[in-house]
Amino acid sequence: MKRFSLPHPVGEQISCVLWSGRYYITGTDIVRALVFRFDAFGRPVKNMKKFEEGVFSDLRNLKPGMDASLEEPKSPFLDLLFKYQCIRTQKKQKVFFWQSVPHDRLFLDALERDLKREKSGLEPTSVVAGEPALSFTYDSQRS
Repeated sequence: MKRFSLPHPVGEQISCVLWSGRYYITGTDIVRALVFRFDAFGRPVKNMKKFEEGVFSDLRNLKPGMDASLEEPKSPFLDLLFKYQCIRTQKKQKVFFWQSVPHDRLFLDALERDLKREKSGLEPTSVVAGEPALSFTYDSQRS
C-alpha cells in the first residue's frame, strides 16, 4: 500500500493499494482527491454530502470486472481497506482499478454539476474562494 498525503485538508491521505496483482483506489479516496482538486481550483467543497452523492453517481458508470472489483461484505480486502481508513464501511462495494478511474472527467463532471446548479439558482456544493475559479467562465454550449 502506498499512501499519499494531501496538503489540504491537513491529515487527509489517499492510498494506492496493490492486491492480488492489481492496483486499486476506493471511492472514498477518489472523493478525497476530488475535494483536494476543487480546493486547488479555488472552489472549496462546502456541502460534502451532496458532492459525494454526485461523485458516487458518476462512479456507477465504472463496471465490476472491467473497471472495478465488487467486494463482498467483510472480505479480507475490505478488512484491510477499513483498517487503513480507505473506506468508511465494510458493506458490499466496488473498489476501482487504479488505471480505470477517469480522474479528470470526474473533476469536470462535478464542476459542471456545480456550475449548472449555480446558474439555475440552486445551492452549489462548492463556493468560489480564489483563483482560478474567480476568473473562470462557464460556457454550457461547450460541455
